[in-house]
Amino acid sequence: MNHKEKPHFVIGVAGSSGSGKTTLATKLVTQCAAIGISGQIFSLDSYYRPLDHMSFEERKAQNYDHPDSIDSALAVNQLRDLCTGKAIQQPVYDFKIHTRRKESVTCMPTQMVVVEGLYALYFQELLDLCDFKIFVSTDIVTAVLRRVQRDISERGRDIEGIKHQILATVLPMFETYVKPSQRNAHFSINWEGEEIPTKATVGLVRMMRDHFR
Repeated sequence: MNHKEKPHFVIGVAGSSGSGKTTLATKLVTQCAAIGISGQIFSLDSYYRPLDHMSFEERKAQNYDHPDSIDSALAVNQLRDLCTGKAIQQPVYDFKIHTRRKESVTCMPTQMVVVEGLYALYFQELLDLCDFKIFVSTDIVTAVLRRVQRDISERGRDIEGIKHQILATVLPMFETYVKPSQRNAHFSINWEGEEIPTKATVGLVRMMRDHFR
């Protein structure tokens, strides 16, 4: 199928928490923009279910690493809208209060959409919309350190709470649900250290260039 028949290209990027999914997605969108291909990140973090009906303490106790915490139906519907040329009102999730904000963000259709999240390769309806699927594999030490740094700096978490969440839900849910989704990937990236895997990024940009040529 050439780009005239399918003007949008969807890339799914999954991996463990702290694997580098968002960094890779951002690099891909930026480098594609440099060669004239419009793109955006479609983060599944935006689609955590609203928990306004719960108290803050109840929301804190939820398992946010289980696939049921994601409103996959809304994510699929909005991704499908983007792929058919429609703008969407994407929810905004606030990790500090563990629920969605009242406002939303307008997202316009782009040539490329990078769906990234723990469960980007888990839900069949999302898999059906992805043209290319990537799993980012990172050693557990690196991933955990990245997670700790992010949760402290961006989400206002304390170290004891982070440690409890990693042991109670992050690692068990990764082994049970996220890691098995690697079999759905067309390509796996083994990301060791801090540097973005250059060859993989270059290859993806070349694929986009050839698709939209």
